[in-house]
Amino acid sequence: MVPTKLPISVTGILIRRPSKSSGARGFTLFEILVVVIIVSITVSAVLLSTNLGSDSNNLKVLGKDLSKLIRLLYQEAIFENRNYAISLHHQGFKVLEYDGEDWVIADQSFFRKVKLSESQNSNLIVENYVVKAVDQADLTPHILILSSGEMSAFEWRIDDSDARASITIQGDLLGNILMTGPVPQS
Repeated sequence: MVPTKLPISVTGILIRRPSKSSGARGFTLFEILVVVIIVSITVSAVLLSTNLGSDSNNLKVLGKDLSKLIRLLYQEAIFENRNYAISLHHQGFKVLEYDGEDWVIADQSFFRKVKLSESQNSNLIVENYVVKAVDQADLTPHILILSSGEMSAFEWRIDDSDARASITIQGDLLGNILMTGPVPQS
């Protein structure tokens, strides 16, 4: 038997050269990256073509905007010593302000920016009573937001027939607001 010399580096460490005939070879980073890019482009194209998620995303944005609006009204009521209310009507809602004698439509334009679409339907429960939507001309206060820091306890559910989902906004007497959803409807 003839001894074979193994290649040794200058530092004295044994160097093994991989055999070129070995069949076990993994994927390179570049190949994995190309596959990930192809999959992401395909998923994006499917989502854009079927419009999945955008309606429920719009519903979620509406819920967040309504929650922010109610929080803003709560803070404005306390800091400016004003009394506000939300009046539910068939096409959405109105923000009302008490002028000392009667409820009038609030004049701040940023209160009117949050709107419900035609595919959305509201169900409001205030202090365990179901609220019926009023005519648009009627200014009946449903959710009271008072300057004393109190607010009507409510549960406001908004169903969206296009998204087949719903959100729920809940408020308590101390002005805490919680938005949940969108939850798929059956």
